[in-house]
Amino acid sequence: MNYIDQVYLFVGKAVVLALIISFLLSLIIALLVGISFKTGRYFLARPMLIGISLLESLVKAIFWLGRADDKIVDDVGISLMNYINRGKFYATPVEDRFVFMPQCLRSVECPAKLTPEGIKCVGCGRCGIGEAKRLAESKGYRFFVVPGSSFIKRIIQKYHPRGIVGVGCEMEIKEGLILCNSHGIPAIGVPLTTAGCVSTTLEWERLYDVLLQRSSREPERHQA
Repeated sequence: MNYIDQVYLFVGKAVVLALIISFLLSLIIALLVGISFKTGRYFLARPMLIGISLLESLVKAIFWLGRADDKIVDDVGISLMNYINRGKFYATPVEDRFVFMPQCLRSVECPAKLTPEGIKCVGCGRCGIGEAKRLAESKGYRFFVVPGSSFIKRIIQKYHPRGIVGVGCEMEIKEGLILCNSHGIPAIGVPLTTAGCVSTTLEWERLYDVLLQRSSREPERHQA
């Protein structure tokens, strides 16, 4: 066997070994995700989150092959990020924490107007945003209703918040938490209960739990 053949053989074995290791790690992560979802207990939170981030497609494929809902992977991933960020978030002064709400939660009859810093809620009472705004601002939070991620990026660049609460669909929350992490900002995501472009819904008490630092409505978490 010549030198080139030996190199190809070595590379082939390395690729196969890497695939086997990736698959085994994905199985372990999938098992941990399933256990966490069912029991509400998160073990090895940071390693599990890293595993989900690196092997998300494989982990979801394992759930799909097992005829389980791969949405569980996203649910657990968001909860893990919230858990990891929670301590630093509450360590920041409340006046440096911002709340971002999606415009899709507004009533279809909302009279609020779009401004350079988002939609200015007028507290008309047609949806739950006005009450959330009053509560958040009474505690010292800055409150924004935004039509898209570009507004969030603009506000972050302008005001440099030190903590963020974001409400949105799961995909938006995942992207937002990653964005905040890239800026070194601890963030907590609160998923919508129904998603869409208009008339979405939210479990408002879950948002209030975050704003008031009450016990979380997410499952209890523990690190091993």
